[in-house]
This record gives sequence, C-alpha cells and structure tokens, in this order.
Amino acid sequence: MTQLFRLRPARRGLLTATALVVMTSLGCAVASEAANLPLHFDTNATASMGKDLRCIVGNATDGDGMNARAWVTVEDAKNHNLRWATPIPLEKNWYQNQATHCLSDGNRVLAVIQSDTMSEAATSQTFVEVATLNAATGRIESLDPVKIPGFHGAASMRVDEGVENFQLVGGKPVVKGQYFALSNRDDVKPFSASPTPAVKVDGGGTKGK
Repeated sequence: MTQLFRLRPARRGLLTATALVVMTSLGCAVASEAANLPLHFDTNATASMGKDLRCIVGNATDGDGMNARAWVTVEDAKNHNLRWATPIPLEKNWYQNQATHCLSDGNRVLAVIQSDTMSEAATSQTFVEVATLNAATGRIESLDPVKIPGFHGAASMRVDEGVENFQLVGGKPVVKGQYFALSNRDDVKPFSASPTPAVKVDGGGTKGK
C-alpha cells in the first residue's frame, strides 16, 4: 500500500460498509447527534477551530488496511461528539485518497487531500488538492487542485505531516511539500503553493486536473 506518511492510531466508528459506500458516492455529510466515523478510520491530523470545536481528518480503509478513502469531520472538543463527518470523493479509477491536514477560518474547514492513482509506489502518481467545507454543515463547497509553481509536465507530489505544511497566509491556504517529475523520480524538490480554483465543466461539476 502506498502510504503518504505514517498514520496515527485508529478511531472506531459505527457506520456500516453499505452506508459508507452510499455516502462516499454522494459526497455528502453525516450531520446529526449520531454522526460517526466508519470502521477502520485512521486519524491523520487534528486542529482547534475555537469555540470548543476541532477538525479531524484521516482516512477509512477496508478490512485489510487498503483502499483508503478521505474523511473530514468536526467534533466537540469537550465531549467528543461529532457535529458532522464528510467523505471526500475520489477520482474514478484512482486507487486511494487521504485527508492529511486541516484548519479553519471560522466559517470554513479546509483540508489537504492527497490522492494516489495506483497502489504501487513505483508507478503511482500523487495529486494534492484542498477541500473547502462549510464549517457548520460539512457540505463540500469546493475541491481545488494544488499546482506546482513554474512546473509544466507530469509530476507526483507529497505533503508531509506537520502544521507548518498547511497554513493560512493573508487569508489564503498555503500548502508546502515536495514533488518530482515522473521522468526523474530521484530529483525531489520543494514546492509552496495555494490551491487553484477548479474549472467549471458542463453539468455543474468541477474539473481540477
């Protein structure tokens, strides 16, 4: 399995596998007092949102620890009740995605999403996006790609754990990580960039690649 970085201990939830598949396909939030995270959920990062709330991001896998799917959630920091939990859609035919960092500007929750195209690290390509969700409801407002400044061509990206790698600068989210061109995987270079608004396509959806 391609791991973007070392995962933290799992938080167990109560959603059934069927419910997980349905919600993931719809890209919707589970928002109620009974909202919970799916089985085999691993927490990657947490961040305070103020007002005794915090965002939690991570991924749920199958029983073998494979096929990760990204989730973003907000919980009450005092009693740990979830306000909502939202799965982040994965591009069709890609292998997995993970939510790895989060922060909030009060009205929105922002999360770094890292997606692997294949299961084998030697042939996979990793894309980075920033998901923007409504802080009150968990509704996904946008899923915008992070592009490498000044680079043109096929590349694979990575954002390591640490709050310093995802921050608000002048009100804009800034992602810091590493990348390499697929033509030269040994030449790893740093990047720092804000997400680029996804391009609207026919049918009301967005296309960020």
